[in-house]
Amino acid sequence: VSRGLGDVYKRQIQDGAEVSKEIYDDQNDSSSAITFAGNSNIGGDVFVSPTLAVVKIDDVEYEIREFRDEVNRPWWKFFDEFEYRETIEESKKYKWYKWFRDDASTAEKKLLCKLDILIAFYAFVGYWVKYIDSANLNNAYVSGMKEDVGFQGNDLVNVQVLFTVGSIVMEVFWVFAIPKIPVTYALCVSELFWSAFTLATYRVNTVSQIKGIRFMVGVSEAAYFPCIHYLFSNWYLPSEIGRRGGMFYIGQFLGVLTSGLLQSATFRNLSGVYGLEGWRWMFIVDGGLSFAVAILALLCVPGTPLNCYSLFLTDDDIRLARKRMLRAGNDLGDNTTALLDWKSWKKAFSTWHVYLLGFTNMLGFNANNTVSGSFVLWLKSLDQYSIGKVNDLSTIPPALGILYVIIVCGGADITRKRFLFIIISFLLNFIGNVILAKWDVSVSAKWFAFCFAYWSWSQSSVFNPMVNDFFRKDAKVKTVGWMVVYVTGLQSSAWVTKLVWPTVDSPRFEVGFSTCAAFSAGFSICMVAAYFLYKRDERREALENGIFIYNSENVESIPEFVKAAKFD
Repeated sequence: VSRGLGDVYKRQIQDGAEVSKEIYDDQNDSSSAITFAGNSNIGGDVFVSPTLAVVKIDDVEYEIREFRDEVNRPWWKFFDEFEYRETIEESKKYKWYKWFRDDASTAEKKLLCKLDILIAFYAFVGYWVKYIDSANLNNAYVSGMKEDVGFQGNDLVNVQVLFTVGSIVMEVFWVFAIPKIPVTYALCVSELFWSAFTLATYRVNTVSQIKGIRFMVGVSEAAYFPCIHYLFSNWYLPSEIGRRGGMFYIGQFLGVLTSGLLQSATFRNLSGVYGLEGWRWMFIVDGGLSFAVAILALLCVPGTPLNCYSLFLTDDDIRLARKRMLRAGNDLGDNTTALLDWKSWKKAFSTWHVYLLGFTNMLGFNANNTVSGSFVLWLKSLDQYSIGKVNDLSTIPPALGILYVIIVCGGADITRKRFLFIIISFLLNFIGNVILAKWDVSVSAKWFAFCFAYWSWSQSSVFNPMVNDFFRKDAKVKTVGWMVVYVTGLQSSAWVTKLVWPTVDSPRFEVGFSTCAAFSAGFSICMVAAYFLYKRDERREALENGIFIYNSENVESIPEFVKAAKFD
């Protein structure tokens, strides 16, 4: 048996000649067959290993690019996420120190450069401005807004919850609408409303007004996050998304950082101009920046490879993009009816993904302590710094967060170990929150712990594309599955925030920090369990990925029709 399979493996192309032989078992059962094929590089400009044979099982044909004997398989291969998705030859094309694969053609490199400018750069700018708007509430609160508007008790956390509720309400709508509405227009229109409500915030005079406006800001920005991840999953391969997603999340942390700096600058230089307080000027500046991003969306966002309407991508670019996604095993079929298709829902809920990953995402959404504004509230409670200094110091954790994003997203792409870097980020987040939960530590220890606050967010652009990747083989199921996992996490943040971060507990937040620590540990455990299930599924689907697995010391691992095959 071992000799026979060796012959199969060696029947490749000889001097480039096309070889085609069909070999059936002794019973001449046409439902099980091997066809040796010539050098077939499916996808043109997109590299795949040559097709060695076509295996036909139960009337389904599988193109085999590698016959792999698992005798003496090294233990560390268990930690190779792409072990059963790529041939050994294909995996060698990835070098950790290169931006492109070794086999990437000139056309593919040009396409990726265009996508990096149109999608990744736009995502960076958009998220930057979005988080200037979002983080500005906490900075404004400690810069005079609390007194001017009349915040009391838990008003701050209630305003934050209403923002989240608004986002959740529209999130469900957008998840249904995104496959049907061009992404370009969805982003542009939603950002125009988002800009208008952000600008209007400068006129608020009561807590009720700020609650209503922040709810509408949440409604308006709901499209942004799912749209960006929808774009990433439709244009980039799994081993390319981490770095691009990292640019996206650097925008978030830069927004939080910039918000503090801008608030400090406007408080010093514009406070009192035209009779407006410094914090009001900040919302005017934010609104102006947001309008510019809305126009940028109209110019940059290219739609999807299946429905592309870009000014900057050629027909050849679009065709190549489709080939790349097909090569990665992505279903490019029409998913516009996915959320109304009962079969897609049934198929999604018949997997472990929506349950385990949905619960995991719920833990992840609530493992970060920055939502409470705990750091700036603690700084203000020290009574050691001016308002301007508090805003300046508030930029330190998000500045470090940029470094964390580079480490996690870049590391996940470079090493191609997405699970590992996600788990590392939450273990470090766990350490910071344990210190803050204890609280009875030195000021320097608190500084250290608060500076770890952004580790948990650093993995988001690895986790969310990975969820899409799990459902890659069915476009409709992917739409349903990702929506369920994402909304499960998002909706929990509204009520968990209300329960564990009451403003009156500031700055101690014992329940809040303890919850974050527990959720970080739980998230890491869930990801370990998910990895075992992922590897199990990938091995089962190796044949679909062109890898024929057998064990020459275990005859039972080899199908009967292969054992009975006759070789010339």
